[in-house]
Amino acid sequence: MQPITQASLTALAMAIALTIAPQAFAEDSEKETPVEEQDLALKYQNLPESAKTFVAYLQELDARYPDSARVDMDALMQAEGENIALRYCAANDIDGACAPDEKSGELVSLSDGVAMRGAEAKGRWWEWLWNHSFNIGVIPEVNTCPAQYAWTQIHMDDEDRRNANNRSGWIGAISSTANTTYRFCRLDPITSLLFRPLSRGGDEHDYAVVNMGILCPSGARRLVRVEENELWRNANSSSGDIFPNFRIYNTSFNFYCVFDGAASSLLGHMSEFPVLGMPYGVFASRDLPAPYALAKGRVYQDDEDFLNWNGWWFGSGDRVMWGDRNTERATAKVR
Repeated sequence: MQPITQASLTALAMAIALTIAPQAFAEDSEKETPVEEQDLALKYQNLPESAKTFVAYLQELDARYPDSARVDMDALMQAEGENIALRYCAANDIDGACAPDEKSGELVSLSDGVAMRGAEAKGRWWEWLWNHSFNIGVIPEVNTCPAQYAWTQIHMDDEDRRNANNRSGWIGAISSTANTTYRFCRLDPITSLLFRPLSRGGDEHDYAVVNMGILCPSGARRLVRVEENELWRNANSSSGDIFPNFRIYNTSFNFYCVFDGAASSLLGHMSEFPVLGMPYGVFASRDLPAPYALAKGRVYQDDEDFLNWNGWWFGSGDRVMWGDRNTERATAKVR
């Protein structure tokens, strides 16, 4: 047997260190945060009331309409449409009426003259919500969507110091480097309703899609990931109409529709994923078996270290997405 030397002990220590997740070292950067960034963190440490109001309103809607298949959308829009739109505008720091720009999808403020409060329901300023009933977003394999589906993008500026972002396997059109860009195809309401819980139970049969409608399709539950991204000179952005998702400076409010395996649904279950005319994937349990999962992957985000206030609202992501001060999402190609 070779004698144990100081050099071999050092090598052993380094090998052990490399087996520890790099994110453990990345979190040490919190104490390296300069004073000016600490001051900025204190400025944004309180969640605006407008954001709380909007998210709480959606939670209330979910309680009153537990299965969207039973919802009369005409009646819902008549009763709730303006309230939903006004609260979403306020969450995006727009006072009063707003609507997505027809070309860019970015929210724009509307003048008082545009808000036709006395007109018929579909002629009112919040008419844009009519195409946001049960919509969902899926992950395209390449960075493009068929003409009938709207391309959207959510870019998150991740932690700069000791960045520990990593990824593996199939992640489709998602870009993961030192920052993360999620790209989705927003489906129309009718196509979105083709997505239902898988017929088999257990967390291994859970999957999630991006929530892009007022309600989730039948059989799904809404989940919100509050994710604080890089604080200093934050460059978060989005492209296209991403309702009900939004951001407040460096914090992203990401909404999902989670289909738990064999969950109750008025429209029943599905035995395979819908054909959409393109290869695509979803966020899925890391244990999703074949034949549902054709390929699997994961995206890990190193979120802001200093005064991090990440959170999960409305429930848990189970084996689909998880994390505390950082965020990990499992992906699966399903078509």
